[in-house]
Amino acid sequence: MWWRVYSLLAWFPLREAFLTNHTETVAVEEGQTLTLKCVVSQGKSASLQWLAPSGFTIFLNEQPALKNSKYQLLHYAPTQLSISVPNVTQQDEGVYKCLHYSDSVRTKEVNVVVLATPLAPTLEYSVIRRQNGEEHIVLKCSTTRSKPPPQITWLLGSGIELYGKTHHEFEADGKKCTSTSTLRVHTYGPHATADCIVRHEGLRGSRLVAPFRFEDLVTDQETTSNALERSSLSSQDPRQRTSPVAVLEGSSTSEIGKDGEEQTTQDPDVTSAHPRHMGLTRKKSGILLLTLVCFLIFVLLIIVQLFIMKLRKAHVVWKRENEISEHTLESYKSRSNNEETSSQEKNGQTSHSKSYVNYITQWYSEAKTKRKENAQNAKLEGQHTWIPESIV
Repeated sequence: MWWRVYSLLAWFPLREAFLTNHTETVAVEEGQTLTLKCVVSQGKSASLQWLAPSGFTIFLNEQPALKNSKYQLLHYAPTQLSISVPNVTQQDEGVYKCLHYSDSVRTKEVNVVVLATPLAPTLEYSVIRRQNGEEHIVLKCSTTRSKPPPQITWLLGSGIELYGKTHHEFEADGKKCTSTSTLRVHTYGPHATADCIVRHEGLRGSRLVAPFRFEDLVTDQETTSNALERSSLSSQDPRQRTSPVAVLEGSSTSEIGKDGEEQTTQDPDVTSAHPRHMGLTRKKSGILLLTLVCFLIFVLLIIVQLFIMKLRKAHVVWKRENEISEHTLESYKSRSNNEETSSQEKNGQTSHSKSYVNYITQWYSEAKTKRKENAQNAKLEGQHTWIPESIV
């Protein structure tokens, strides 16, 4: 009996702790700001902590634990801890946890889903010819970089909206995808229309539309098949073009099941397909090409102008340097001429003094030799005068 009472007393706080743990899902568009709030009831002082999907702590109370400036603190109080993640990307997707430390640890989990809004759809058409001579039109609507996959439907001019054959091709990371919807039309009127409509969570209730008018197709076919029509005037086209409403082949219309998937069948006797882009797409591509060419020409002109300016500046610098070098050369020549004249004058003076010294030296040596000769002659004369008589 007593153990039941004890077990009940222990179960109530555990039950309260388990009941406070809950999980919620938040969807945010790519590039928007994610706000995470953790609010607890009034009670004892406690600590609050936010954990990233990787398991690392983002904030403990008001103290940041990561050096990543991407996470910002919005508000902190003993009962609330709010943070924000600006410019959300696909890497920010995951489960964020808020831990409340008091008598027991309580956890709040927030599953963040990052949405990628699809781009504007493009529409193409193909003319399919069978072996029995019949023709039908295949409309193809495509949109890219969507997460999760969008919902693509076709709205006919009569107000009927239906699904086509939809195919989703995911990227390498398995998150974003390219979606394509195909619709076959076997009978149509000249004023019939078929609009491709794309719906997605990131569009917030709005939708993307790619219109198609069968009038453009009729004019294209008339211009390309005039030769065939002239050769077969007796044969008439089995298609009824008086009704403005497009009529779909029963085997190619899409039926939506409970899970929203499309089921279509294909004709096995298709022999050839001639894909043509619709006129609107061609006009847009032509305008885009013309704009790109004009932009490239503008950039090229800017580059040429900059090159000419740089060339002029280099020419001015070269001209200045040439003038300076010529002036320096002239001054150097005049200086060298002055030095040569001065050196020649000095050389003339030194040669004159040398010749004068040589003349004096020569004169002195000649006088000396004359003195010696006179002395010798005097001695000889003296000896002749004093010869003894005996010898004579």
